[in-house]
Amino acid sequence: MQNHEIYITDWGDFKLALPLAVKYQVGLEVQEFTDPHELESPDSLLVEIIKDTKVLAHMSMHGPFSDLIPASRDPLIRQVTHDRFKQASALAQQIRAQHLILHSGFVPKTYPSEMWLRNSLEFWTDLMTTTTFEGEIHVENVYEDSFVNLRELIDRVNQEFNQKRLTICLDIGHVNSNSSKSLDEWISGLGDRIRYVHLHNNGGSQDDHWRLDQGTIQISHMLDQLQSHAPGAVWTVETPVHDLEPSLLWLQDHGFLARP
Repeated sequence: MQNHEIYITDWGDFKLALPLAVKYQVGLEVQEFTDPHELESPDSLLVEIIKDTKVLAHMSMHGPFSDLIPASRDPLIRQVTHDRFKQASALAQQIRAQHLILHSGFVPKTYPSEMWLRNSLEFWTDLMTTTTFEGEIHVENVYEDSFVNLRELIDRVNQEFNQKRLTICLDIGHVNSNSSKSLDEWISGLGDRIRYVHLHNNGGSQDDHWRLDQGTIQISHMLDQLQSHAPGAVWTVETPVHDLEPSLLWLQDHGFLARP
């Protein structure tokens, strides 16, 4: 069984999660800058994060998402979304993140499929043209019922640049609670477009962010599928901090994470 590059999220408090990242020798996904207020005045927090995370070899960052819609009909909303994502990409570069996770902003039953794809393609192509972030940018699914439009978006943006500039962050909990399609379908349908994964469990109706050994997702089977279809993907445990260690121990016990 192959050991993967594994991260944990800090759930907005890197000081609590950092000791676990050090103990289990995993990467850390910083989520403080999902808060727009932190984006407005990031300096003191940024200095702390840069100083304290120097001990880690791997870093990622989750960008802002509240009320941000890349495919909006309204050009002003698209502009605000672009500005927030640019702020996030600059901060991700400063904390030496290798990965930046940004939401697709898809709102069900709001836009015709063709409009969503057209507006999204324009937005993400422009962002990838103007960003100075040197790491990988991943688009995360949230409320999508199907992966088809995301797959089309990723393929067309990368075709524009003739290289893999944009990839998928597959959030398995979001699929389990929001999609009528199975995780097997999502994973095989997106394949190696998946370069980052958020791991957590739930009961199938709410985005509960439970630990890996609780919920209706068959985690072992799903991870086996990811190893087959998206072998290069980073796996990130995205639970509240108090559930990170039980999930890391589960990964160790099932052979997915090496013991330090």
